[in-house]
Amino acid sequence: MKGNEHFPGIKSRNQVSPKKPSNFFVFLFLISFVLSFNGLFAATVQNDEPKGENKGLQDTPPVITVVSATRREIPIEKATRAVTVITREQIERSGKVFLLDLLRGVPGVMVIQLGTFGREAHVVMRGVNKESTLVMMDGVQINNSNQSLASLQHITTTDIERIEIIRGSQSVLYGADAVGGLINIVTKPGRGKGLSASGMFDYGTYNTFHEEGTVSGSWDKFSFSGAGGRIDTEGLGHNDDYENTTARAHTKLQVTDNSDLDVAFHHFNSIVGLDDGFVTVNGRNFFRQDPNRSTRANQQVVNTKYMISLTDWWQQYVQYSLFHDSSFSHDPRNPDLRTGADPESFLHINSNRHTFEYQSDFYISDFDVLTAGYEFEHSNVHTTNNNSLARNHGWFGQNELTLWNIWTIVAGIRLDHHELYGLEASPLVSTGLWITKTQTKIKGSFGRGFRAPTFNQLFFPNFGDPNLEPETSWSWDAGFEQFYGKDKRGSFSLMYFNNKTRNLILNLTRATNIGRAFSQGIEFENRIRLWKELYFNTTYTYTHAIDVTTDKRLLRIPRHQGKFGFTYDYQKWHLTVDWIWVGSREDSGSRVHTRMDEYEKLDLAVFYDLTKFAQLYGRVGNLTNDNYQEGRGFDMPLATVTGGIKAKI
Repeated sequence: MKGNEHFPGIKSRNQVSPKKPSNFFVFLFLISFVLSFNGLFAATVQNDEPKGENKGLQDTPPVITVVSATRREIPIEKATRAVTVITREQIERSGKVFLLDLLRGVPGVMVIQLGTFGREAHVVMRGVNKESTLVMMDGVQINNSNQSLASLQHITTTDIERIEIIRGSQSVLYGADAVGGLINIVTKPGRGKGLSASGMFDYGTYNTFHEEGTVSGSWDKFSFSGAGGRIDTEGLGHNDDYENTTARAHTKLQVTDNSDLDVAFHHFNSIVGLDDGFVTVNGRNFFRQDPNRSTRANQQVVNTKYMISLTDWWQQYVQYSLFHDSSFSHDPRNPDLRTGADPESFLHINSNRHTFEYQSDFYISDFDVLTAGYEFEHSNVHTTNNNSLARNHGWFGQNELTLWNIWTIVAGIRLDHHELYGLEASPLVSTGLWITKTQTKIKGSFGRGFRAPTFNQLFFPNFGDPNLEPETSWSWDAGFEQFYGKDKRGSFSLMYFNNKTRNLILNLTRATNIGRAFSQGIEFENRIRLWKELYFNTTYTYTHAIDVTTDKRLLRIPRHQGKFGFTYDYQKWHLTVDWIWVGSREDSGSRVHTRMDEYEKLDLAVFYDLTKFAQLYGRVGNLTNDNYQEGRGFDMPLATVTGGIKAKI
């Protein structure tokens, strides 16, 4: 819902004045530094390896595996890119319902949602525009074809195994939409013997109901996992209702001793009320509440992957995926309107993508892996006013060489032949040096990215420009990650990044190439488990992102943002606290840029184990009851309270 500080004549839902972050966040940040040095000292004391020896990664236990950094499963310590992984345990401990809330506070990641439940949302990574963040689910791109945006506002945490966030250009492996970075969502496969099931129910502020159920099993050569969920809420205003139904399934079948078939399915169907209308006065548009405007959206994703190992040194797979995204926006004439123009309007958009992919991994030796593949993508968009079609062929190759078991060098190139823009090359080189004595990883990367304009930016009536040039960018980063102790109970990381973009496309009154853009910054993250019961996590990101031609800041990108969080266990009680701080940003005004105030948000979740099969829980969102906006004019919820129960068998 709109707020009256920016739109004259409209009464805001919230009358609470925006508060600036207190010095308490700075205090928490300093605590994290103290904990970092304590952890670093403990790591040095505990490590009793003889001086001068550097045995390498294979002599240290892995923290977690990650797939998206190299297109194959590797320990996170071997990754030469800037990687953050959110595990299933962290997802459950957070109590978060929507994926967006898990991404807030991740280093280098900025989340912007234009309002509350179900409202449009997008993610910006390292100051690069929102269309340049690739989002995948179980290996399938879920950015739609018309805007190149993923419907993150509708994706719940139901049955998600882990979330991999790879910062920096990933175009060498994933193509044109991964210039800023990649978010890979991996759903839970079936595990364990026999059948298991779980369910949960909660109720909260704004008359919000949430139900969820899962079932999984594994027998011999077959495993499966399925989940479903439902959310209903009245929302903040008179027409802020939101409904969401989610269904997911993931099955695996061992076809032969050396081959597997993996099939995944994802679906959501949602409807959201939009109380944002407008009235024209003296040639200017002003927002007003709209009692009957709504958008219905649904999405289906199907992925089929067949993997076979013909020899010990050659593994390959073929994959076919289907992505379908549909939205229907409808705004009938307001029922109480007696005078003035208020014509009925509607917009229907169908977006489809068929993708075929082949990949081979050649294990040339225990220190050299060669990856090569081909990808064909067929995309089409059908709207009320237009039909568009595009095809892209991509060939990629990458070599991962590890010397002396401590120094990894990754070099690759991708060639994309776009139907409209011809051949584009995206090379990348990255490296990582592992120092066992101090449990330190030094890493860096340098590469090129390419992004074609979206269908909307090219062809949408009165907005698109078919003469737009594609964006190209060069980026590099460098930094280190310091693990604590042999058990890797924590880590401290610091990265510097630098991006230069030509022909950056901005969505102004029309899609426009602005010339050149530049962003640079620092990403910091500290994670440490001091004791079995106590875990701390602190992040901070500094981003300087400007339009080089005007020397103005890019919109909605804060210079400073951070997060302080911890979890604590006491007998049957479990507590999670997250404190997020976002600095001031600039957003678009009616004629000039408008400065938006910084804000902070405090969330907590409490769990109590009734038995080992049942748990009570409660959540409080925005505990300090702050009035804030992530996008100009769109209020976010004040304090919310939720209580529920979950059980498993």
